[in-house]
Amino acid sequence: MLFGQSVFQSVVERLNQEAEEQAQEDAVTPHKTTAASFTTSFVLETERPDPERFGAAFDAYLDFLPDPPEPEPEPEPEPMPAYLERTSLADVSDELAIDDKDTVESLSEKRRAFAKLNHPDRLSPEFRANAHARMTAANLLIDQAIKLISR
Repeated sequence: MLFGQSVFQSVVERLNQEAEEQAQEDAVTPHKTTAASFTTSFVLETERPDPERFGAAFDAYLDFLPDPPEPEPEPEPEPMPAYLERTSLADVSDELAIDDKDTVESLSEKRRAFAKLNHPDRLSPEFRANAHARMTAANLLIDQAIKLISR
């Protein structure tokens, strides 16, 4: 703090003093403009500048800019794979082909292979509901088969 003021307050006060001094100098010599006087007068200006004053210059600037690129059309959503439409227990059971000769290891391998193709996290969001239903059915069927083997 400088003399009971924060650094920010002292900077604002100094800018105000410079703006006042510059205004007095501009009254004497109105054609003299420096970057500092323009910056402080612009920062301290309370009214917004007239948009008509900047319209032509801004339009001329825009004429030099290249046209914005056309947005690319959204790609067509991919169709749902046919296997994801089969969500019933019977359909999933046919795909897993569980039989009496399966062991716990072979059933675990079937679960991993099925999950590799059907896990909801590996598919597009619009297909996840069907994938979830298929994974639920497959896990249920494989868990039941493992229980039967364990007996």
